Amino acid sequence: MESRETRSLHLYGQAAYRALAPRAVTAIVFGALFCNLAAKLFHAHRYGVLREYFGWIPADIAVLVTVDVVLSSICWRWPRRGVIRGCLIFAAVVCTWSVLNAGWLIRTGTQILPMDTAPLIRDPINISWMVIVNMARMPGAAAALIVPSAIALAFFFSVLGKTVPPPRAARRFRIRMALSVAAVLAALAADTAVSNLGSTPVAGTGLRFNCQARAVLAFILPEYRHVVRRDFKNATRQLPRHDEIHVSTTGRTINHNVVIVILEGVQYDHTSLAAEQGGIAPQRGETAGGPTPFLAALAAEGVSFVNARSVVTHTTKAIFALLTGRVPSAAQDILETVPADQPYASLATMLKKELGFRTAFFQSAKGTFESRPGLVHNLGFDTFWAREDLDDPNHHIGYLGADEFALLAPVAEWIQSEDRPFLLVVLCSATHDPYEVPEWFGPKLKTHAERYLQSITYTDRFLAALDTALTDLQLTQDTVFCVVGDHGEGFGEHRIMGHERMGYEEVLRIVMCLRAPFLIAPGTRITESVSSLDLTPTILGLLGFHLCGADFDGLDILQPVPQDRKVYFSGWMQQGPAGFVQNDRKFLYDPDRDSVTMYRLKADPLELSGIELPKGEAARIANDIIAWRKGTIFRAPASGQGPVELFGSWLWKDNGRVSRMKSTERK
Repeated sequence: MESRETRSLHLYGQAAYRALAPRAVTAIVFGALFCNLAAKLFHAHRYGVLREYFGWIPADIAVLVTVDVVLSSICWRWPRRGVIRGCLIFAAVVCTWSVLNAGWLIRTGTQILPMDTAPLIRDPINISWMVIVNMARMPGAAAALIVPSAIALAFFFSVLGKTVPPPRAARRFRIRMALSVAAVLAALAADTAVSNLGSTPVAGTGLRFNCQARAVLAFILPEYRHVVRRDFKNATRQLPRHDEIHVSTTGRTINHNVVIVILEGVQYDHTSLAAEQGGIAPQRGETAGGPTPFLAALAAEGVSFVNARSVVTHTTKAIFALLTGRVPSAAQDILETVPADQPYASLATMLKKELGFRTAFFQSAKGTFESRPGLVHNLGFDTFWAREDLDDPNHHIGYLGADEFALLAPVAEWIQSEDRPFLLVVLCSATHDPYEVPEWFGPKLKTHAERYLQSITYTDRFLAALDTALTDLQLTQDTVFCVVGDHGEGFGEHRIMGHERMGYEEVLRIVMCLRAPFLIAPGTRITESVSSLDLTPTILGLLGFHLCGADFDGLDILQPVPQDRKVYFSGWMQQGPAGFVQNDRKFLYDPDRDSVTMYRLKADPLELSGIELPKGEAARIANDIIAWRKGTIFRAPASGQGPVELFGSWLWKDNGRVSRMKSTERK
């Protein structure tokens, strides 16, 4: 038998349903409003900025109360079943977007935009795993979103199946509409007042905007974005093929092997390299060597570029820039992986052609993630190795990575397979979300930040082990050993987490150091602003190549760097910030506010005191930045060739500006 408490709850539930069902549209829209306000309150509380909260919510109140006024008026004027159902569906879409926005805001610190969902559509399996893992890491926030959403979903389908007309009390309805309109006008006045107060020191979060309105604007106002559809359609830039670029040697060609290790998402200030510049690393390390003693030792044995930045803060884009010396498409695609009939001109193709190098690309991550074999094929590598090639799945870590140390044996085997100079690229993955390390290395830590720092220390240990393996093979003295980052990672320094839609130094600055015995004086420090674009021309110059005919976007930064050089950068998201660094000044364009903020990095390395430029000067600089970004877009290779097998175990199929990869049975 039911207990008295159960019967009471049941009766209360029935009463609540009877009260809400005739007002279902209003209930759903106000559920969306509550979701928006609650997520922003959580964000304000998390970063201790509650004083700013009331400046973030007027737009939400104005937009969503307006939506309720319109939908309620339609239902009241035409109380037919089809009309009510149409309004219910529209309200449900609005509410669903609020739930998505809340989850995105909690995880990243930014509000969601339609293009942010593109990766889920392109790669639903891998991205879904990423979402599930992140929800599991934040159970409280996940429950706060999922439980009310489930209740709202059940309510929606109930009222959709059996619609209830709204009450016909005309006087009450008019009073409610009048109060709602007054609330909208008050919210608009408050939003205008907040706008007139000026911007906050932290740019780019866009929290003053309503997420639904921004989503609509992103579709109907093309110039709301840096890059629009016609920019892709009208793109004329073509990447040079491997046989279209010719480099010659100076007569002093050096047949050193080249080993490049690409770090995944390592923030420069979380390494020991930042110690000498007053970074946070000295307080983070467990030993006198800081969190990354091997990196510190490597820099001391060769050259460290202490002011290096990623050109595009996305792994696929960064790899392309690092290994070609050319700007990737600074747009939200992975065009660099789409089939090309011939490999692009790259470090791999040039070393193969001119010096007879053999080439290999190893990574501990899944090869299916962002169609990595496609990118590696387009870069002209002979061999590709990924997590799927591991014989023992016990080495797998999480949904994406594997124990980096499991790479050591196959790398050594490949090196010893032939007695020729080689280019070896290794891409690490432990420092990618969700920042997991093998059980043997240490205990599982709770917070994102703790796991991230642990994964950086683990990766440094792997670098040391790889260097030891080269020493055991007696290759150290004849090898250029380079460690470079793809991009950094944000952990709330500017109330934003991640790396895809921000332009601050925690995401832009990267590790870049290399050791070249007898070629570079130990302890060399290059302090000029340099880019990930500079790696390929620098290595080629070091090995004795003439670069004048290569037409790189990057420079040989072991040679003097022009003082007025602009080092451009961009996030991956099309509606995210972009800018450039010139000498001590950094200019950051924020499309949310159509503004440009200048930072003087020596005086303000944490970027807390930016100067918003006057409209005229801001427009000039913004146009320069937008023109650069649009100019990076290149024409997609001709598609429609059907599935292609790559490296003997990967099936590659393209889809416009995106490609998909499937792992096949190993031969």
